Amino acid sequence: MKTVDLRRQDVSIDELLRSAGADVVRITSKEGVEFVLEPADAFEREARELGNSARFMAFLAERSAEPGRVALSSIEARLAEAGPVRDATSDGAGE
Repeated sequence: MKTVDLRRQDVSIDELLRSAGADVVRITSKEGVEFVLEPADAFEREARELGNSARFMAFLAERSAEPGRVALSSIEARLAEAGPVRDATSDGAGE
């Protein structure tokens, strides 16, 4: 990752875009706000690479098999049985 600090150097938009074509660029604005600039397809490319990674897919399979998970439908059923939740910040007016 290349870092560009606009508080210390002047860089044109064209220079930033050329840099981002080759690598991810972390930009610090003159106000100190940080940004990341990368090609638009970088996320899709990374997702595709992870999807093709046997090691990552094995990790996901292992994580999904871990005990202690509760199905959303089970949580919804328990909430429905418990009834409406009373707002603790309410002063009881209108009840």
